[in-house]
Amino acid sequence: MRKMIKQCVFVTAAGLLGLNPALALDVSRYPVLVELVEIMSQEDGYPREELEAVLSSSKIDQQIIELMDRPYESLPWHRYRDLFIKESRIVRGVQFWQENQTILAAVEKEFGVPQAILVALIGVETHYGTRLGNRRVLDSLVTLSADYPRRSKFFTNELRTFLNTARRENIAANSVLGSYAGAIGIPQFMPSSYEAYSVDFNGNGRRDLVNEMEDAIGSVGNYLKVHGWTRGEAIFAPVTEDLPDAARDLVSKRSKLRHRTRDLADAGVVFDTRGGSDSAALFFLQQKSGKDHVVGYRNFYALTRYNTSINYAMAVTELSMQIARRMGG
Repeated sequence: MRKMIKQCVFVTAAGLLGLNPALALDVSRYPVLVELVEIMSQEDGYPREELEAVLSSSKIDQQIIELMDRPYESLPWHRYRDLFIKESRIVRGVQFWQENQTILAAVEKEFGVPQAILVALIGVETHYGTRLGNRRVLDSLVTLSADYPRRSKFFTNELRTFLNTARRENIAANSVLGSYAGAIGIPQFMPSSYEAYSVDFNGNGRRDLVNEMEDAIGSVGNYLKVHGWTRGEAIFAPVTEDLPDAARDLVSKRSKLRHRTRDLADAGVVFDTRGGSDSAALFFLQQKSGKDHVVGYRNFYALTRYNTSINYAMAVTELSMQIARRMGG
């Protein structure tokens, strides 16, 4: 991660050294930040004055709150699909695959995740590594910790991880750029995921998800494998006939594997059970007119550990199928 400070997604923080006090964030106004300073200074050994200075160099950005409250994933499937299943993204996916074939093949061999899935996921996240985000991660995480009560606990933990990592790696925390939610790099890992699941796939002694495609692709493979991806299993199966009344109560709005696959079939749900996992979820995709029901297997659930949205996992899956078809797979 040390190398990142020298590259395109990191900007110099020199201008912040002379920060106008009138522009500094008043940490004392935000109980969550006050508590975080106490915890990190006592438990993590982070010098109090240094930590307060870093937090003071951030800002609360209300636009981030607005973006969190209207995520793309809340759109109905037919509208969400149109954002990602585009000819331009399919064509660029084929190019990305061709440019990174050796890496993709090595990651598939190591972790069992198909190359098409690796390509499509990065395509959805950052348009194949070309759009990494232009917001300061510190601002995003401070805003969501201090001023977004609904998920404050989650983002405060992410902020703590981010600050400790930046200090350990001697990186200016207020120089790192990423998404409005605080995600970093080509695969858009949150700080805790960066710490837990990123890998040094090219073996150069560092885990760099911003500048090194080998590490980025390898880390996606590792993340999915750790979260249950199983080599060779199917991802989903469309339901091919109307649901019987007895099966309607089995439908969920989430991808959690609530049912045994054979129980769904016994309840009259008609789908292809070949190649799927023993457990499954039954959910629907909202089309312009009506709903398409789908059975999601263990590998579909693994994709929703990356992003909990069913729409997201389906977009990655469908994009992967389209790209693989163009590649002749």
